[in-house]
Amino acid sequence: MFKRVVLWGVLAITGTCGVLAQSEQETVITKVMSDNPTLAIVQFEGSQEARQQLERALQYCGWFRVLPAKDAGKAQYKLQVRHRNTPRNAYDAQVAPAGGEGFFCSGSAEELNLASFVLVDEILKKQFRVPALCTRKIVFVMPGQDNLKELYSCFLDGSSQERLTHNGAISTEPDWGHSKALVYTMARRNSLSVVLMDTVQKRQRVVSHSKGLNASASLSHTGQFLALALSLDRRVDLYVKNLSDNSLRRLTNDASVESSPCWAPDGQTICYVSDKVGRPQLYLISASGGSGKRLALGGNECVSPDWSPVSNKICYSTRSNAGQYVIGVLDMNGQDRSGKIVTLAAGNWEAPSWAPDGRHIVCIRSSGRNRDLYIVDSWLNSFRAISQGANLSLPAWAPAY
Repeated sequence: MFKRVVLWGVLAITGTCGVLAQSEQETVITKVMSDNPTLAIVQFEGSQEARQQLERALQYCGWFRVLPAKDAGKAQYKLQVRHRNTPRNAYDAQVAPAGGEGFFCSGSAEELNLASFVLVDEILKKQFRVPALCTRKIVFVMPGQDNLKELYSCFLDGSSQERLTHNGAISTEPDWGHSKALVYTMARRNSLSVVLMDTVQKRQRVVSHSKGLNASASLSHTGQFLALALSLDRRVDLYVKNLSDNSLRRLTNDASVESSPCWAPDGQTICYVSDKVGRPQLYLISASGGSGKRLALGGNECVSPDWSPVSNKICYSTRSNAGQYVIGVLDMNGQDRSGKIVTLAAGNWEAPSWAPDGRHIVCIRSSGRNRDLYIVDSWLNSFRAISQGANLSLPAWAPAY
């Protein structure tokens, strides 16, 4: 199959390195920059711990370059902040952009890190119209005992790690439909199922358990439709299942193997992987059926697509001429459909998933025995690690909506 390569090991999250009503997504972020704008906290009332946590959140959101106190006067954005912790952690901030009108933001939560994330998300929303980013969690796969795998989640700095599944099985291939629901594949007793999880109520149910393959599931942004790979007639093809009435519609019907579907922002088109030309390539097909159209991204292997509902870009993993996997980005709004490589460092870069802002990507970087979570800035081609010395796989970042 052409879903993302599943790799396992022991988690080592770095704690100091450095979330069902639907609404239509209107934000479109396409700006390209050579560097992030500078920001500094020029006045802070509260504990040193609260200040350091806020500076980490501002740095790790990936939209600012945070300056030290000695250079605060040079910053393009100046913050005056007060922190209180009675009864909850709460930040109040006056933001003064250079040459622009200042504005007030606040954020509160029981946990200090979450309070800082709420504040930073509010700043990004007011200044850049960025959808909620820091408060949306990243789900990933981590191994356990006896070769079993479970789903976990964390924030973009690796904090607040939480175990989501306790299946005593192989739980893998997580995919968010919206911020309150995801689907994943569960392998148990030589049988595959697709499971739908309500991440708020912590409830789950099997939504596909056909004979043979049930895998590579992708939940639509409305939560109504499920695109997945089935082998109902001993051939692997794509189907769309309506979860409201359990009706099934076949999308592909050929001898090729199709997998890894993902939904376009409007829910009308699906991008997927097929080996029709002898190696895995990306294709587009109407969600109502028809013929698949290949995306002209070169002759090398292309796998693991993910389609941002904010920037209308597809990220994917492709094998470079040097033989390693790199992350590519294809702008579906642009005229150039050749794709842009955004990871230039050594290692295999795999399993990309868009952040809610349509700019950053979470993925796996494999180097030696380690397979760690990384965040890649698709505008600046920069990156940073979330974990160190781990053996993780298949990250998926919850969307803002």
